[in-house]
Amino acid sequence: MPPMKPFVLALAGALAAPLPALAQIALTALSLEARSYETAVSWQERGFRPAGLVEYVHVPGHVLLDVRAVFDGPWAEDVPRISVNTRDIRLILPDGRELEPLGGHATWGQMTLQARSLSAQRPRDYPTEDRDLYWNGIFRVPADVPQVTLRLGGEVVFAGALTVPAATREQDAAAFARFEPGQIRRFRRLGMEDGRGETLLSSAIFAPPGMVLASVEVAVSGVATNQVDGSERFSWHTSNFRLVDGSGASLGLIGEEFMRRVLDSQFNSVNIGDTARRTMIWVVPEDLTEARLLFGETEVARVALGSAGVSDER
Repeated sequence: MPPMKPFVLALAGALAAPLPALAQIALTALSLEARSYETAVSWQERGFRPAGLVEYVHVPGHVLLDVRAVFDGPWAEDVPRISVNTRDIRLILPDGRELEPLGGHATWGQMTLQARSLSAQRPRDYPTEDRDLYWNGIFRVPADVPQVTLRLGGEVVFAGALTVPAATREQDAAAFARFEPGQIRRFRRLGMEDGRGETLLSSAIFAPPGMVLASVEVAVSGVATNQVDGSERFSWHTSNFRLVDGSGASLGLIGEEFMRRVLDSQFNSVNIGDTARRTMIWVVPEDLTEARLLFGETEVARVALGSAGVSDER
């Protein structure tokens, strides 16, 4: 058998040789803008908290910088997808310090404290169809910093300068749509069904003494997109709404009607210029004749509860 030593040495040398670096994909920004806030509202855990209990985010000596970027899709036959982890997204200060994103927007006007990665796939009909890349993030920036640089790394390369603007108020999440109450019904028992035939189950919710269940149909009309990818839709969750009495106390949300059931919260959307109608159910005092409908903390309509008589069941 021939000696193996030269072969082993050659193999070791090959393994020790540096591997060629993976080529990075250069991104081009179609738009890059920033907004800054001295104080912002976190919607992250807001789902079922009563009206008036708002989580304000404020860091003395800092602003919350809301960075929004749209990149040209760098699609090619060998570029089917783009993925940039949050650890590869940084904001560079003039002194070289690097800041990581601390939050972002799933829909405009509803900031959460969850950083967003950048991810997109090449359009199915490429090259006939194009698709841009959208990203937004929240950074905590010292208030005296005039300019920063957004830098992306990982499988892409991008660096873009941003001026830190004067602080403004956040966008109002309710300003992207119109809300109009429709049919109102009040009753003491809410009957529901789940399943069919031999799997059919019936259930019911009863209003406590002195209370009634009130179903309120709300017409939601899309006015402007609240989508971070620019698509022409307005989206919301049932739990974005509050119904409050004259003193601002929240009335209990039972949920949103769905077929023969009532779900605690649903995700809904409507095209801009169109209207969708959804019916929600609350438990309210029987003698309450009017309530205020809120989206987030913004009053969007008055609800004339007293206009509907009280029936035993719905």
